Amino acid sequence: MKAMILAAGLGERLRPLTNELPKPLIPVANRPIIEYNLRLLKKHGIQEVAVNLHHLGEKIQDHLGDGGRFGLRITYSREPRLLGTGGGIRRLQAFFGHEAFIVINADILIDIDLMDLVVFHRAQGAMATMALRPNQDAVRYGTIHTDDRGRIREFLGKLRARTDGLHPWMFTGVHVMEPGVFERMPERETFCINRDVYAQWIRAGHPCFGYIHRGYWRDLGTPADYLQANLDLLERDRGFSPPEDLEGAFEQSPEALLTPPCKFGAGCVVAGDATVGPGVVLGAGCHISAGARIARSVLWPGARVQAGEVLEEMIVTRFQRVPAAPQSTPTLS
Repeated sequence: MKAMILAAGLGERLRPLTNELPKPLIPVANRPIIEYNLRLLKKHGIQEVAVNLHHLGEKIQDHLGDGGRFGLRITYSREPRLLGTGGGIRRLQAFFGHEAFIVINADILIDIDLMDLVVFHRAQGAMATMALRPNQDAVRYGTIHTDDRGRIREFLGKLRARTDGLHPWMFTGVHVMEPGVFERMPERETFCINRDVYAQWIRAGHPCFGYIHRGYWRDLGTPADYLQANLDLLERDRGFSPPEDLEGAFEQSPEALLTPPCKFGAGCVVAGDATVGPGVVLGAGCHISAGARIARSVLWPGARVQAGEVLEEMIVTRFQRVPAAPQSTPTLS
């Protein structure tokens, strides 16, 4: 089975962060988010992955290369003009061949069992299966309703079906599709697989199902979501997570106070009486000057914090400081 990671988006809701990096390369706990999904695919036996590219796509390709260091073979689909999720999938029809395939958004973190999803898909005889989860924000994500068998009966309010007896969910960003979907896609070059296609498939009676995922999931759509994803992974590790395989690469002043959970990249320096944590990720080569205080924040590689500076719920790069929420202000005391 082959898979595709949708990585061509502009990342508009994460601007200005995505002016520096394409969204799939934004680091979460010091690892580009796309790597989590590559590792997920590898874990479940996928060996060949396609990645579509548009915004700063050359940076993604330069970072991932041919996929060999992940144990994968990566094929790239460059989109000089954005084709939408549906157009991007259809462009790779020849790559997928005549077998079912997986599609996953590049900007999500999820611990889903992909093979269980595939088993469910095949058992239902589905043409397409969406991985769904309990919907905690219907206004933001929209609602997809399934019947007791998991068949999708109402899609984002587009079918005007009765919802009595149906179950409400939201889409996670993971699908399984049969190659027959290509015969049932619009003729035009650019379209969205969700907004433009699924409702038509369901209305026409094509078997579309929802597989229910109840484990971890987070979308990295906004700076607040992005910060929370980092905090989630820190909470999972709970303590101090030092640089991997780089003993002695972290330099801490005896007067500095570090409060877990925190994660440090290689070559970080915490000077003087600086206070770091809880809930802080320092990328490689960060320098925290004496007297600085940082909590619930993410610092990208090479970021510097000046003496006495106070940061809370901030995303700090070499070039900018971005509040994790609108009008966020430091509250440390």
